[in-house]
Amino acid sequence: MVIVFVANNLDAGNVPGFSIMNFAEGLSRRGHVIRILTCGDEQPDKKNKDSTFEIYHASGLKRPFASLFHVTEVLDKALSGADAVHIFGPSMLGKAVNKAARRSGIPVVAGFYFRPENMMHFVYILLRWYFYRSFMHIHCLSKSDAAQLRAHGYKAWLHVVPIEHDSQENIARKMESVYKSLSRKQDKNEYARGLLFKLFSRLFHSGFAVPLMQFWMRVVLGARIRGKRNLRGLRGAVTVCNHVHYLDSVLVSLALFPRKATFPTFPRNVRTLWPGKVVKILGGVPVPEKITEVETFFDEMEFLLRKNHMVHFFPEGIVRPYYTGLRNFKKGAFHLAAHARVPIVPMFITFDPPGGIYRLIHRKPVMTLHVEKPVEPADAEPESDARLRMEIIHRKMKSFVEKSNL
Repeated sequence: MVIVFVANNLDAGNVPGFSIMNFAEGLSRRGHVIRILTCGDEQPDKKNKDSTFEIYHASGLKRPFASLFHVTEVLDKALSGADAVHIFGPSMLGKAVNKAARRSGIPVVAGFYFRPENMMHFVYILLRWYFYRSFMHIHCLSKSDAAQLRAHGYKAWLHVVPIEHDSQENIARKMESVYKSLSRKQDKNEYARGLLFKLFSRLFHSGFAVPLMQFWMRVVLGARIRGKRNLRGLRGAVTVCNHVHYLDSVLVSLALFPRKATFPTFPRNVRTLWPGKVVKILGGVPVPEKITEVETFFDEMEFLLRKNHMVHFFPEGIVRPYYTGLRNFKKGAFHLAAHARVPIVPMFITFDPPGGIYRLIHRKPVMTLHVEKPVEPADAEPESDARLRMEIIHRKMKSFVEKSNL
């Protein structure tokens, strides 16, 4: 691959130990052609004496409002035949290269290499408005950084490749995979939500959907919720429940209120105009249809959990209305919780004969949702933790089923 690095200077001062030159040399050793486009007054096409890549200098771009016309030739030479462009942070040079690369159909990834703990909310919004909103791909150095970007309305595909505590060879190999994936991910990211969408969704959920759901589930159907106190003080968590009713997700949503949960569901449930748009507004996200999309899906769900969101799964998979037993679990929910290091909250729905006035209007059993205490991580190793907690929760829920059926 021919990869073009773009940076105002060759030192990534925001990240200790992060050297663009070392990064370029690591990729060069893997057989890639690396070009570096930077600001300065040296002659373009000059070979770097200590490396096998070329350094191009775009003079005049250090001043924020400098004219871009006289560097067009330099940009064209640097981008000629390129397979990917990596821009190492906000700059006028980066914006110019992004426009030129898009005109040429070259995929671009922008690096976000700031320290989140030193940034206020408005800084994220300002950076997004000034620079990052025009990029479809962003490279982050940790999942915590990526979670911050999602929380502040960044809609790009987020590629997490840490550089700390890893060898130069491994970093180069992982970034190579990122560059190769850029051209395959040119569609809109279905998991990303803008700030306006989040605001509207929250207002719709709290002001309209929840009152309507409360009336229908509690008054019309007579459904009940037990153990909601077990959710007090809980931050980010995965919740699981048996899948035995077409409205069981509504009952789970009411149990979690005022929190607004995310519900992975079949793609057809969120991609239709009706009711797909409503399902999406209420927290529905599509589960992956292809094996190549699975890692992205779990990363996106982990970003939510790191920002104290709730993600709900029906680990049995397909709904089986009014079933009073417990089926085998799929591993997805437990895999996610193990990697995100968050608790899992078991929930279980039981059915009782309608009582009181409901005997006159209902023939079918009435639902009761039981919320159990959170199950904390059981092992430091993610795969072992996922297996142990799946066994613990399945055993606990099966015992509950047997008692309720006596």
